[in-house]
Amino acid sequence: MKQSNPSLAIICLGTELTQGFTLNTNAKMFSAKVRELGFDVAYHLTLPDNASLWKNTFDMIMNAGVETVIVSGGLGPTADDKTRFLIAETLSRPLVYHAEWEARIQKQFSERSRPYSPENRVQAMFPEGAEVLENPVGSAPGFKIRQNGITFFMIPGVPSEAETLFELHIVPWLKAKRSVPLFTREIHLMNIPEAELESCLKKVSFPDSVSWSSLPEPDGIIFRIYSHESADILSSVMSEAHRVLVENSQAVIFSENKDDLIRRITDILQKRNETFGTAESCTGGLIASEVTRRAGVSGVFSGGIVAYHNRIKEHILHIPAKIIAENGAVSEAVVSAMAANARRVLGCDWVLATSGIAGPDGGSPEKPVGLVWMAVAGKQEIFTFFEKFSGNREQIRIKSVYKVLQQFFLQLTKQKSSCFFVQ
Repeated sequence: MKQSNPSLAIICLGTELTQGFTLNTNAKMFSAKVRELGFDVAYHLTLPDNASLWKNTFDMIMNAGVETVIVSGGLGPTADDKTRFLIAETLSRPLVYHAEWEARIQKQFSERSRPYSPENRVQAMFPEGAEVLENPVGSAPGFKIRQNGITFFMIPGVPSEAETLFELHIVPWLKAKRSVPLFTREIHLMNIPEAELESCLKKVSFPDSVSWSSLPEPDGIIFRIYSHESADILSSVMSEAHRVLVENSQAVIFSENKDDLIRRITDILQKRNETFGTAESCTGGLIASEVTRRAGVSGVFSGGIVAYHNRIKEHILHIPAKIIAENGAVSEAVVSAMAANARRVLGCDWVLATSGIAGPDGGSPEKPVGLVWMAVAGKQEIFTFFEKFSGNREQIRIKSVYKVLQQFFLQLTKQKSSCFFVQ
């Protein structure tokens, strides 16, 4: 892809990040937002609160050809918050105390009925020549400073504060640079392995100005194309990709507007005025949890029954003990009965059911760990199937969730193996 845009670097500071105690969500958030503004991210770095590592990295930054560096983390009042000191030292600028900013911080504490500590005074100290960036949601102001043609933005690491300062201070500054936008198009697919997708895409003519990527997700694969040239060229390339996939694979395209699988299912059910529920054993309510993470599903999701123990299958889902004894809980007969009876108990149009062996124990040669029976029950029929999933317990559970959701989508749209898109 032609690199016609200014590039920037994203650096996240915090030992809690490098040690794996805290997930680094800021890097993803920053990258997504600067991409939308039309900037290229040269690199991400995550560094511990270590002065020598910062100094070694700083030399690389100064020689990497980037114009902007966004640094998050390390602006708090405690001893491990070293960002302001590291910047002051590496830029050879003394820290300057700003009484007016300490007064602002003290006012924030007072308005929130929180005691002010003398340790917070350090948050009113900034390298000489820095522009202070107001933080309306936290006690640590950020700051901006420029040296050797590079503009540094220092903002807090707390995600809510990082996003607020980014929107308030960095976005307007980046917009003023008037970079060329990055145009993107994407489709969401299932029923095709990533390697097969790449094989199909070899038949697509990609102009030099267009790049593509594929990203596996729990509900399928995101195929994305992007270019700095124009949106029209992406439309042409995506149309060709559609044709190639239809002619050369069994892929199912379930979204073209960035909606995930659950959102697509929800939209279809809302248009039909239908509802669904769940009857879960090995997934333990995980289908219901994944569904209800999305806002706006209350109109189509009736509820779920976690029938983990056979006693619950018998007394809540009214499955005869004889069926369980003769077939075992992990069986087509039981999962079919779970789905059918849950439809009556929940009073909904559809039910998704799972019963399997997630491990690490409980398997046998006949029914190994990873075996999961699933069912999708509608008004007219019950579709049952099984899969032998690999992975650890949580991987088996999440794979089961999205496998049955994929089958639910296929049943809703009555598509089996052809490539399609539902408007």
